[in-house]
Amino acid sequence: MIAETLNICVKKFHIPNPRPFRALFLILLFLRFPGPAAAQSFNVDTLINQLDSGQFNDSVRIHMMHRISYLLSEIDVNRSFAYYERVSRQSDSLHFTFGKTLANINLGILLTSAGNFESSTKAYFKAIDLARSCGAFRQEAVALNNVGDNFASLKDYNKCRRYVMQALEINRSLQAWRGVALNYELLNRCDLEQKLYNSARINLDAGMPYALQTQENYILSQFYCGYGKLHAIYNRNDSAIYYFTRAISSAKESGNIRNEFQVYLAESKYLKNLPVKAKTALLANALRLAEQTHFAEGRAKAAEELSNVYEEEKNRDSSIFYYRMYRTVQDSLFSESNRRNVIVNESEWTIKKKELENSTLKDLTDVQKRQIAIKNILLFLAGIGLLLVIFVAFLLYKSIQARNLKDESQYKQRIAETEMQALQAQMNPHFFFNSLNSIENFIMQNEKKLASDYLNKFARFIRGILDSSNNELIELNMDLQSLQLYIDLEQLRFNNKFKYFCKVDPALVDGEYHVPALLVQPFLENAINHGIGPSERTDLKICLQVRLKNNMIHYIIEDNGIGREQSRIYNQLNKPFHKSVGMKLTQDRINIFNRETGASENVKIIDLYDEEHRPMGTRIEFAIKAITYAIAQSHIGR
Repeated sequence: MIAETLNICVKKFHIPNPRPFRALFLILLFLRFPGPAAAQSFNVDTLINQLDSGQFNDSVRIHMMHRISYLLSEIDVNRSFAYYERVSRQSDSLHFTFGKTLANINLGILLTSAGNFESSTKAYFKAIDLARSCGAFRQEAVALNNVGDNFASLKDYNKCRRYVMQALEINRSLQAWRGVALNYELLNRCDLEQKLYNSARINLDAGMPYALQTQENYILSQFYCGYGKLHAIYNRNDSAIYYFTRAISSAKESGNIRNEFQVYLAESKYLKNLPVKAKTALLANALRLAEQTHFAEGRAKAAEELSNVYEEEKNRDSSIFYYRMYRTVQDSLFSESNRRNVIVNESEWTIKKKELENSTLKDLTDVQKRQIAIKNILLFLAGIGLLLVIFVAFLLYKSIQARNLKDESQYKQRIAETEMQALQAQMNPHFFFNSLNSIENFIMQNEKKLASDYLNKFARFIRGILDSSNNELIELNMDLQSLQLYIDLEQLRFNNKFKYFCKVDPALVDGEYHVPALLVQPFLENAINHGIGPSERTDLKICLQVRLKNNMIHYIIEDNGIGREQSRIYNQLNKPFHKSVGMKLTQDRINIFNRETGASENVKIIDLYDEEHRPMGTRIEFAIKAITYAIAQSHIGR
């Protein structure tokens, strides 16, 4: 159906080479009567619903109302103005300078759309002053760029560039890339209006990476439109139509009616050899969108172009009709009075800014004089104060010495208490009871060899605990042997329910390294009792890794049991009055040992999960200072 319509149009207008115009005709067929700004309306409705929820503080609500006013400025001027008033009223009542800045930016946008450049520029200048007073540099850049946009509408392109360059400098310093993109796009428009096409291309190319970085269709639409104009100027209609098509698509996706207007106007103005009906259709769409958004300047431009087209076609009535519309709007927009008042506003603002700067310099001079006088007094007082400080410092030094002696005594006492508590925790009566009970079961079942093996390992393990209680540090190999005995006992008790893997760095096996006795055992006990014990899996395992790195002995204990959260729930149901202290005491021992040896490592407990975020065990990591035989002897000697 679309192809047939296109062929009819080609034959009717006698286009010898229809290929460059096919994309354009497809645009006209689909976009001649564009729908409402659905995306923009959706954003507004979402913001209004969030605002009505009442879950935000005053400053956030003011910012949301500002955003709503901005989004409504093109689709519903009355509602946009109502939200501007709410921003202004609430900011005034709270003395919220940042909110007042936003309110004046909203007001400036609404006044610009109505063609009241004088009042709009005054609102932007006020926003700039307010933004500077509260450090809202991003809003200052927005207001400066909008002032430049007003001067561009008044065809004062040099002043436009001056304000845009100020905004660009601020946005670059803030790394506000969205603002940078908009600054370059406005500079490009100035260049195009003055037929500075090389400069226009440079500004487009400079701003396009920032526009792409924002991924905002609102900004991309303006850049695509700029590229479309340039390609049309250089008689590359195919490329121009491509960019205009992308500009229309981006404008529609963002629901930005004003950008749609700019593309229709640009197509009609810049595309070469465009049929009259296609051109009038584009301009009719542009005029309708300008009226829909109350865009006075847009109405004037669209009406002027329509008048010129009908004049070329000798359609005098239509030409006069649109010319009168153009003159009516143009006279009110670009009257000499309006231009003069904008310039007067700018001059008054500049003079006021200079006066403020001079007043600030004078105040600064007075402050500096007062500061010099104060400094002289302070120097005199400082001399007296220095003597007092030296005296107080001497007293403090003596006090700190006494306190350090006391702290050291308490610290040594704490070490002894912690080691005793750790030993008591390792001599777990439940473990003894369970072990003896297992031996009894083997005897009752006439498993004499198993009972003998179990009893032998149990005795060796108890002997190891008692031997280690007499030594602060023991050989690493002996500690690992005690751990293996403990694991063997637990595997027998749990009927070999789990497997145990131990991987030790060869550098540690061959060396004479010493470690605190049974430092790892409480972690293994915790893994067995709380992770492995309650689990019903058949592939249960515990892995112990010991390696030497950067003069530190690193331990990793990992199990694939039920995990800490499930263990906590299990204990609440089955052991509501159980309180484990072994892990806490062991962590204290590690912290104390590392503090003594100058290390800063802490114990890390990591919950493990599978790809579906289900608990799959626990990993414990910690490190202690590597102590050789010679250092161990001196450490024990202390």
